[in-house]
Amino acid sequence: MSKPGRLFWKLFLAFWLATSLTFFVGICIVTFSGSRPGDPHLDTILTSEVHLLQEFGVEAGKQLLSVWKHPDDQAIGVYDRSGQLLAGSQVLQPAFQRTVTSKDGVELTLRSTRAPGNEGERGPGAMPLVIGTVMSALFSGYMAFYLTWPLAFLRRAMSDVAQGRFGTRVKPMMGGRRDEIVDLAEDCDRMANQLRLLVDAQQNLLHDISHELRSPLTRMQAAIGLLHQDPGRQEMVGRIERESVRMDTLIEALLTLARVQGRPESIERETVDILELLALIVEDAQFEAGIKQCRVTLQGCPPFLTRVSGELLYRCFENVIRNAVRYTATQTEVRVQARIDPDTGCLNVRISDRGPGVEQHRLKSIFQPFERGVSEPGAGFGLGLAIASRAVEMHGGTIVARNQPSGGLTVEINLPRNRAS
Repeated sequence: MSKPGRLFWKLFLAFWLATSLTFFVGICIVTFSGSRPGDPHLDTILTSEVHLLQEFGVEAGKQLLSVWKHPDDQAIGVYDRSGQLLAGSQVLQPAFQRTVTSKDGVELTLRSTRAPGNEGERGPGAMPLVIGTVMSALFSGYMAFYLTWPLAFLRRAMSDVAQGRFGTRVKPMMGGRRDEIVDLAEDCDRMANQLRLLVDAQQNLLHDISHELRSPLTRMQAAIGLLHQDPGRQEMVGRIERESVRMDTLIEALLTLARVQGRPESIERETVDILELLALIVEDAQFEAGIKQCRVTLQGCPPFLTRVSGELLYRCFENVIRNAVRYTATQTEVRVQARIDPDTGCLNVRISDRGPGVEQHRLKSIFQPFERGVSEPGAGFGLGLAIASRAVEMHGGTIVARNQPSGGLTVEINLPRNRAS
């Protein structure tokens, strides 16, 4: 269970403050309303005084009041009809007054500066409860508003995102508050931005695919038209075959890219020795390199067994190595170096060529689909490095490209060792 967050403490302190204020306000009302609890000792004295006056007369009541040690703010006095003090102390402003008939039949008045508990002033009654209820309602209303207004912004933002308006941002509307709701707003903003990037990438991909497919289709249609005009031009059949093969290769590459981008978890994995895989690819690349009068060398390391998709990693390394062979200069060497990092245990593979390199601002974009240089519009489809990048990322690795100071490009791939669970 996670620790309580900022929102929890805000709610806790708010409700604690509300209940505490309700309690203290009630106490203050009772304290300052002039109502005080009855004094049980005073109750006893007054009751005894009434009994003595009724049963034994004024003298008995006088004796009781003379021996009673009362506080300075408490006084009891017995008066006759004319208001003359007969016993006790002078009471100028009585809080309690009672008429008593003595044993002698004389009507007397018993006065006290304090009221007994059973005859005191009426207390505040339900006032503390009413004030507490009102204050609780105010605090509850504030807390409800505090919690619901950011959620209303979140709901509006999600509605905008659902309608394709990905530029909506929620966090600026939150002001200076700092709690889990603001964290949620940041996540929503990141989600909207990521959706915008994905939609833009999808639109660009669809545009690039349509462009790549339109070119061979246009050439095939032109060749077919020429065949209709002159059936004897058999070279047009070869042109149609080449363009159909080109389209088939493009569609196969697109399907592979869709596999690694769509559901990578559905791709089957097996235990593969990456060094053995590299050796096979380098051996196949030697033939193409020999035609170009260059060579490919492999500087290996001990076997690196890992659980991966052998097919996808074969495509990954093959695309990078073939790219290096394509761009390296004649009579040069494409070097493939593999080593195991002693600290992380990852396999580090570097493929270096002696070609012209890549513009500095394109070192990251070359791994995007259909990304090709201005000077190489017809060199492949621009999908090889994109497939390699997605395949490496799918296996938890990294792939980067950088220019060498002495000339040429180096593509570095790091793969972790994955074992069957």
